Amino acid sequence: MFRLILAAVMLLPMAASAITPTWGVDFESVFDNSEGDATHADSKTFFFTRLAPEAGLRINSRNRIAAGVVWFQPIGCEWDGHRLSPTVYYRYESATWRFSMGMFPRRQLREEMPSFLWSDSLSYTQANIRGALVQWVGEKGFVDAYIDWRGMQSDKRREAFAVVAHGQWHPRAGSFFTGAHLMMNHLARRKNDVEDLDGVVDNFIANPYAGVNLTGSTPLDSLQLRVGPVFGLDRDRKFDRSWRTSAGAWVEITAKWKWVGIKNSFYAGGRLCQLYPRYGSLLYQAEPYYQSSLYNRTDIYIYFLRRGPVSLTGALDFHATTEAFQFNQRLMLTVTL
Repeated sequence: MFRLILAAVMLLPMAASAITPTWGVDFESVFDNSEGDATHADSKTFFFTRLAPEAGLRINSRNRIAAGVVWFQPIGCEWDGHRLSPTVYYRYESATWRFSMGMFPRRQLREEMPSFLWSDSLSYTQANIRGALVQWVGEKGFVDAYIDWRGMQSDKRREAFAVVAHGQWHPRAGSFFTGAHLMMNHLARRKNDVEDLDGVVDNFIANPYAGVNLTGSTPLDSLQLRVGPVFGLDRDRKFDRSWRTSAGAWVEITAKWKWVGIKNSFYAGGRLCQLYPRYGSLLYQAEPYYQSSLYNRTDIYIYFLRRGPVSLTGALDFHATTEAFQFNQRLMLTVTL
C-alpha cells in the first residue's frame, strides 16, 4: 500500500505538467433589417452584439474541458433584452473521431445547416448546442450526429429536443459528392399539465442530395451546386392523430469571386412547415418561409474585410414565396480568437 501511495505522489507532478490551459473568444455584432410582406415572418430589425468567452484545461492531446458564457445583448435598449447562457462542456478529439457533451458552441459542426433545418434568427440567439455531438472525419467525407435538448420539462416549459445527423461523401477524386441531412424535432408536454392543454408533436425532415464542386474549373474562386429531394413528416398526436406528409425538390448554388459571393436556395413542393401557424419555432427550427409550397432565397454577399480573425460582411437577402416577398439588409462583424 505504501508503495502505491508513493508512486501516486511521484506521478502527480507529471500529470499536472500534462495539463495546459486553453481559452477562446467569439465576438459577433449583427445588423439585420427586414422589409416587405409579413405573411410568413414579421418585418423587424435585429441589432445586437454577442460575446462568448471560454476558458478550459487540456488534459492531454485528445481531452479538454471548458466553461464560459454567451452574452447576447440587443443594441439601443441599454441592458434590456440581454441574456446570459452558460457554456460548459467536455471535448474529445482524435484524427478520426470527435465527441462533445454539455453546452458547447455550434461552430464545432462541420457545415452550416440549410435553411429548411436552421433559421437566421436561431443562429443569432442560439449559439450553443445543449446535449451531445459525435463526429467522424475521414479522407473522403464526414458525419455529424447530435442531440440538442432545447427545453427541459417544467411547469411552464414544454419538453423539446432535436436529433440531427448530416454528412458528406466524396466517393473518388473529382468534383462529384453526395450527402444527406436528417432531423427529428420533438415537442412534448409541460409538467403537471392537468388541464390537458398540450399534445405531443413530431416533425421529421430528410434530404438526400448529390452535388458537384467546380472550384478551379471556372474563372470564379469557388462554385458549388447541390440538388436533391426534401421529405417531411408531421404529426400532432392530440389534434390530428394521422401523419401529414410533404415532399419537394431543393436546389442550392453558391459562388464566390474575389470580394463578392452569392448563394441561391430554391425549394418547390409540399409545405414543409405545415404546423407552423400552431407551434412556430417551438417545434420548427427552419425559416418560416417553408410554410409555402415555393420558396426562393437569394443572398448577395460583399466581403469588406477578411483579415486574420476579423471578418466584416454585408449581405442583401431576397425571400420570395408564392404569397409574399421580403428583403433583408445585413451587416455582420465577427472576431474569433
